[in-house]
Amino acid sequence: MISILGIIIQSCASFDKKLINPNPLNKQNLPELNGRYGIVHLEFDSISKEYKKQIWTYNNFFKEIDRKLIKDTLKLDSLKRYTFDLKVISPKKIKIKYIENDKIFKERVLKTKLKKDGYLYLKNKNVQFLLVPYIAGALDVKKTRFTKSKNGNLIFDVSNHRSGAALLVVFLDGKTWKYRQEYKSVE
Repeated sequence: MISILGIIIQSCASFDKKLINPNPLNKQNLPELNGRYGIVHLEFDSISKEYKKQIWTYNNFFKEIDRKLIKDTLKLDSLKRYTFDLKVISPKKIKIKYIENDKIFKERVLKTKLKKDGYLYLKNKNVQFLLVPYIAGALDVKKTRFTKSKNGNLIFDVSNHRSGAALLVVFLDGKTWKYRQEYKSVE
């Protein structure tokens, strides 16, 4: 039963194999990801044509990484300047510092995995449960990965799948969102 659930979870939120990596990463050029970036993405670029019209301006890098499914974790104050520093510690770890007006307000070390496709995948609570999935709740699978754009910005790809039910009656029929965000390099 657990192995069947594992297979289902792995295939729920997969990335499109046709999507080309603009700057494939390897162990030698992985430090190119190091830098300071604006916390709000430059523009919304949905990989799925179905979601091109949705612009999620409330999303920011902090919310994408924090993985709080029910409550908002950071409300941006338009009078303040927000950035984040990303530092590759190894192919298996990165450190992210969240900065408000040049002062660090949160710091995290996250697990990663450098894969053969040249992306650095984030291993950050990829599978989460809302209440009791398929009894009275949902299953949320979110996969994320990084690379660098040709102009030095951070590319952040997301594939998110959510499905659920109440007493085995499906109320969330398995929606999958795939999108790419680009965060501007500020230093």
